Amino acid sequence: MESILQDLLQRETTAFDEQINALKSWALWPVFEQKIKELKTECLYKSHIHGIAHIERVLLFGGLIAMENDCNEADTVLLLTACSYHDIGRIDDSKDDEHGSRSSSMLSDVIMLPQEDMRIVQAAIHAHSPNDEHMAQIIASYGVKDSDRAFYIAKMLKDADALDRVRVDDLDIKYLRFDASKKYKDFAQSLYEYYKYYLGY
Repeated sequence: MESILQDLLQRETTAFDEQINALKSWALWPVFEQKIKELKTECLYKSHIHGIAHIERVLLFGGLIAMENDCNEADTVLLLTACSYHDIGRIDDSKDDEHGSRSSSMLSDVIMLPQEDMRIVQAAIHAHSPNDEHMAQIIASYGVKDSDRAFYIAKMLKDADALDRVRVDDLDIKYLRFDASKKYKDFAQSLYEYYKYYLGY
């Protein structure tokens, strides 16, 4: 599939100029742009619900959330990596609390990261599918040295993923973890409609 997100980011004028121009003015825009370009689409789950289109939107939400939360470059890289591959372990489109665990276990076959970074990203990916009450136990199980950092990235991933629940008409912003995420509810809906129109479904 042609990258709708790359095409959107390259357009001079779009319906999303406010959000895109903000990203392009962000000091970490080059980092965000690079993560989009290096996305290994061949490794993603093939589906119109959890496939490439979903991943691109989650990446965009992840970039916006990182920008809004003033994330440093290192945390932004880990968040966007988690956004990229959080669903590679899916086997279908059903509600599946275990797909985060499967995705986490597959990550080292897809990308290479320093050991601590890999543990944090794996923990965040694993934790994104079960309820938040399990997050502490999951993160602890990966033996990360900086659990606060892992929590922070995991929560941002969950918000980025949750914003795209508009595609199944199941976004309730009261469950989002950051105020910065809640402001993108309408944007998430409009972006999904744009993708629907572009993809013809």
